[in-house]
Amino acid sequence: MTWQEFTDEYSRGGTIRLGSFSAVPCSGDLVECRATLAIADRIMSRSAVAAGPVGAMTSILYDVGAPVQIVRLHQRVVDGLVTTFLLCEHDGRQAWAVGEGASSDEANVHALVAGANRLLESDRAGV
Repeated sequence: MTWQEFTDEYSRGGTIRLGSFSAVPCSGDLVECRATLAIADRIMSRSAVAAGPVGAMTSILYDVGAPVQIVRLHQRVVDGLVTTFLLCEHDGRQAWAVGEGASSDEANVHALVAGANRLLESDRAGV
């Protein structure tokens, strides 16, 4: 499998599409994150306060009905981009996902969305 085939398989879009994501520091070493998501044909904005962008995005995904737990996380720099590999889980089902970004936080958020999509896909397939 080529790198392109790999990223196409493990980061492909699905029902949930991330339009924008931002994180700003707030009190108590927390961050407030805002995301604009498209779910099917609905566009919505959500925000969450957490210890970091991963926690906030996990909360946002939970709020929109796509809960994801991270079982494993690996990161490396590939072709100048940070690449995050996540093993995600929900209700005993697991799926690997990958996300890329200019920073670790950006790669993590993209991987979380990919993981949510892969888990939703397995829900529909009855896996």
